Amino acid sequence: MKVIVDGIEVDVPTGTSALDTIFAAGKDVPYFCANTYLSPVGACRMCLVEAGSPRKGPDGNMIMEGEQPKIFWFPKPMASCTMMATEGMVIKTSSDVVQKAQAGMMEFTLLNHPLDCPTCDKGGACELQDRAYEYGYGESRFEFDRRHADKHHPLSEFIILDQERCIHCKRCVRYFEEVPGQEVLDFIERGSHTFIDTEEGGLPVGFQGNIADICPVGALLDNVARFRGRNWEYDHTPTTCTLCPVGCAITVDARNGRIERILAAENREVNEAWICDAGRFGHPLASDDRLRFPMIRVDGELVETTWDKAIAAINRGVQGVDPADVGLYTSGDITLEEGVALEAVAALLGTPSLDHFPRYAMSVELPVPTLTEVATSDAVVVIGADLGEEAPIVELRILEMLRGGLIPPELPHGTAIADLRLTERPARQREKLAVFASQETRLATQAALASHEAGLDVVAGLASGKGSVAVRDAAALLEKAERPIVIIGADVLNQGSPQLHAQLREIAAKYGARILPLPASSNARGLAHLNLVPRVRGLGYAELGAAKVALISRLDPAAAGQVANAIFTVVHDTHLTETARQADVVLPAVSNYEKRGTTVNLEGRLLPLTQAAVDSGEGVDLIGALNALAEALGLRPVVRGLRSAQKMLGERFGVNVAQLPRTGLIVNLGERHTAPSSLTHVPQLWKPGMRRTALIALPMAQPSPASFAGGDD
Repeated sequence: MKVIVDGIEVDVPTGTSALDTIFAAGKDVPYFCANTYLSPVGACRMCLVEAGSPRKGPDGNMIMEGEQPKIFWFPKPMASCTMMATEGMVIKTSSDVVQKAQAGMMEFTLLNHPLDCPTCDKGGACELQDRAYEYGYGESRFEFDRRHADKHHPLSEFIILDQERCIHCKRCVRYFEEVPGQEVLDFIERGSHTFIDTEEGGLPVGFQGNIADICPVGALLDNVARFRGRNWEYDHTPTTCTLCPVGCAITVDARNGRIERILAAENREVNEAWICDAGRFGHPLASDDRLRFPMIRVDGELVETTWDKAIAAINRGVQGVDPADVGLYTSGDITLEEGVALEAVAALLGTPSLDHFPRYAMSVELPVPTLTEVATSDAVVVIGADLGEEAPIVELRILEMLRGGLIPPELPHGTAIADLRLTERPARQREKLAVFASQETRLATQAALASHEAGLDVVAGLASGKGSVAVRDAAALLEKAERPIVIIGADVLNQGSPQLHAQLREIAAKYGARILPLPASSNARGLAHLNLVPRVRGLGYAELGAAKVALISRLDPAAAGQVANAIFTVVHDTHLTETARQADVVLPAVSNYEKRGTTVNLEGRLLPLTQAAVDSGEGVDLIGALNALAEALGLRPVVRGLRSAQKMLGERFGVNVAQLPRTGLIVNLGERHTAPSSLTHVPQLWKPGMRRTALIALPMAQPSPASFAGGDD
């Protein structure tokens, strides 16, 4: 379909909005209310353009004007976000009529907007600032006092609303209605009295933080990051979140060596443009109370020391110990590069005792669906999973499926800004979703079929075609579907019986369903392709207390009630955990925000990690800790750093992990390794220390009394 924008002919797909057509032509138009992945509503009226189209006459032929089809213009400027481009349409974005209309709308938008720019957290990244400079008159003709309202109105623990700054674009309202499906925020009152507020009890925790990202002004603010820096003072680092197996794209904003803010970044294939609240607000753990220097035990007390003295202490502690008796235990969120280094050091030591946790004792060897396939499926059955704790964005992709699986197309300028197929308050096709969980879950409230039956019984029932009424209804749902998905969570995978894999294979074959098992940790799927499980006669993570020497990296078994003390224990961690307090040597670690490397999400997608500008003292990654251990043992490790690890991964898997695209790459990494485990993994998204307790508190501003004699703001 050909459209002419300011004399430039552009070819766009049928159904494209005029606004996206303008951007596809390389032109610009201001907008505040439109937003990717949300319905266009034309609320702000800033995207006004002149538009006209050719018409056919009674004879079926185009009405001509000379040698060209005659253009019939709309009688007044039109909102381009809600107008569909048509064949032969002509659009003007910079005529005198358009410029006057846009400047007039900007004047009305600024009519009651406070001049808070010097103190507003949005300053420097404010759409209203930019558009007022580009399209406004530059001065106001209105000299009366502006409307006053609450300046610091808490919508929740994490989100603060400044009602004076709100321009009523309705992005936040539409977000809650359309994405998480929660009608908790809306306009109240009418006309000049209109304001945004929520129901009693505030916003629900889960995905509320995304409204701070999409707010075009400084009306909705991240209370964890508020007043901690201006936008131009931050070091912006695009990277991947590793709190859960989804692998959301994020931007880490650091200032003076501390993480002060995390924003959602776009990855159309994974998280689109949304992240969960834990991923957004849980970053204080990475900056507060960090270990910055090695520590050794002197006269029963841990004291800070140098790396040389820490390595010497390890050397003394392992004297007379066979390297094969050293146990190596690490968290399941380490990078592939750290994993291959761990595997190489284990081979160098000849130890059968190495493990990572959390992990499941079984691996589901079936093709998994992508998250886009989940969003575009026509039936989903969730068994034994609390997605709010295990993989929150999977929940959003399922909700996207319930509203029709309409994913905005990718155009030359990026994701469509105004997809006209998306509508406000979309109807949810709840009959397409069945949820079986041992406890109440947030997703179950959106499902037509929800039950508390045991996960293994549901799997067995779907495989055999027998079971309770709810299981038979779920089987009927899968049978009718053309693109069914079955999602398996911790309640099932923790109890992985010998026949479970055969039953899942039977479900996949019987219903043509794709099976999506949720990994136990952010990189558990990737680490399964490395041999990081106990060998024959090796000690697993559950038995580490029996090891003569143990290196424990970013795990806290003591806090979980495990016996954490080997005869000699080296702990590598970011914080002085309970296990670290009992250790003989403590080595400072870096968090995943501070690493370069690769992680593998639940789809099997390789995603890059980028190092944020965080002051971690003398902290090192697991490769550095393993090098220190090898040096203390008098050995030279094969993997000395990131490049050698990436080279080894390239030789093994045939992919250059150093050159991954930001959106990631799905690669078949081959065989997976498993081993029995006596430990049960309990998914927990919010971990101790992730909530910032020292928030900046301000008195709640009250509306000015009617007698207030205000001057010019």
